[in-house]
Formats: sequence, structure tokens, C-alpha cells
Amino acid sequence: MDAAGMIRNGRAVALRYMKATGTTVTLGRNTGALDPETFDPILTTVYSGPGRVQTNEAVEREVEVGGGTVVVQRYAVHIPVGDFTPAINDVVTVTASALDANLVGRQFTVRSLLHKSAATAYRLGVEDTNGFGA
Repeated sequence: MDAAGMIRNGRAVALRYMKATGTTVTLGRNTGALDPETFDPILTTVYSGPGRVQTNEAVEREVEVGGGTVVVQRYAVHIPVGDFTPAINDVVTVTASALDANLVGRQFTVRSLLHKSAATAYRLGVEDTNGFGA
């Protein structure tokens, strides 16, 4: 099997794994407009489908926000290759998770695009934004 065939097989396996975990995510992109009542950014959905949330290593940092300190945790979100073009500051929302109900509703902000020449999934470097908004 050639390299392209191996990559296609790897992508199919990665997608089956995402679907098997029962985890779905949506990615929203800031439209530049604000909700007139809440002043939250209005997001447009750029992806909705299977995904995977994980952390290989606990890397957190303290950040000053509004006169207080919050802890920001880094994670990786995996999504299928080719479904859309992810961007920095996209907002990931976990919409379902069969194996961990505590993930549902959690939000993460994309901080890095972890490109690979032979990626079986897009791996997005994200920060947990729960507790202080995106």
C-alpha cells in the first residue's frame, strides 16, 4: 500500500474512533457582531460533527481576568480532516459525549493549529474557556 492509501486508512480509523466515543462538537467562528442583550460575540457554525477531546499532559497557567485569577487548561480537540478549515479563535462546544457526560456543554477556544503532513485528524490546540468566556 502506498503512503496515500495508508493515510486514507488512518483517517477512516480516526473517524470511526471519534464516532465510537459518541462525542460530537460544533465549531463556531466570530462574525464580528455582538448580541445586543448579552454583548457576547455572535458565532456562525463552521463545523458540526464527530470529535475527540483529550489532553496528553496537564499544562495549565494562571491568567489575570477582571481583577481576579483564573486557571487556563490546554487540551487537544481532534476533528476529521478536510471537513472545513479551522482557524485560531474558533470556539469549540462539546454537544454530546456518550462516555463522559461532564464534557457536554464545555467550551474551548482554538489557540493553535497543529498541522501535520500526514494527519489522520486535525488536532487543534485549545484552551478551556469555561468560567470566563471565550
